[in-house]
Amino acid sequence: MLGLVSAKRFAGILARLRPADGATQGFKRLGRGPSSGKGKTSGRGQKGQKARGKVKSWFEGGQTPIYKLFPKIGFTNVHARPLKVLNLARVQEFYDKGRLPLQPGEVLDIKCMKDTGLVTGPIRDGVKVLARGQFKYNVPFKVEASRASQKAIRAIEGAGGSFVARYFSRLGLRAHLVPQWFIRKRGRLPLPARPVKRKDIDFYSKPEKRGYLALENSPYLQTIRDAQKKGSMKKERTRVKKSALDLQLESLASDFIPPRSKSKTLSKK
Repeated sequence: MLGLVSAKRFAGILARLRPADGATQGFKRLGRGPSSGKGKTSGRGQKGQKARGKVKSWFEGGQTPIYKLFPKIGFTNVHARPLKVLNLARVQEFYDKGRLPLQPGEVLDIKCMKDTGLVTGPIRDGVKVLARGQFKYNVPFKVEASRASQKAIRAIEGAGGSFVARYFSRLGLRAHLVPQWFIRKRGRLPLPARPVKRKDIDFYSKPEKRGYLALENSPYLQTIRDAQKKGSMKKERTRVKKSALDLQLESLASDFIPPRSKSKTLSKK
């Protein structure tokens, strides 16, 4: 009996459903005679550009538009990798409030920064550590990020910690931040990518930048250096190598003795 009553109640509510007041608006009929109020010119007035067609929002009446008045300055680098910025002052603030759940010897990496809220928002290409708050920084943890300024590196090492600059591709960074998604969906984690561009290899192989290739003595860096050495030796060989004709001409030039002149005027001093 209760089921029948509730069904009847729901049927009554469905029958009375309608849009809220002011939510819908009727169609404006144009050109349907003078009595409608929108006849003849249909509310557009008499003649003119707006009566005959549309005017672009950027049209300025024929004068030189503002986008032509000034020159183009600079460019947009389509290959840029904008990094999230993390200042040392924020790390110090979280450390003082006890919001860094790290034990001695653990690493403050990008995943820990994301999980604790040090870095918010989407992280697509990495994190760069900057030195604002360097004079009050005393967090003795090892920090690992994409890059860091020289002042930030000195402040981290002065507080008893260390810094490592590690390269991440976009896929590798996603796997670093949310490894459980890859394990659940694909059953494995993708291998960490190695830098391929020359500027990335140069950056992460510099000890002063604390690049991980130099600090960890990566065999990848040694392979690159061996390949560069072989390439330079090959270039030297190609430069030194001469054809058979060149060698023959050199031998003839070394054996050549210029003839002496028999003129008496030249023989006199």
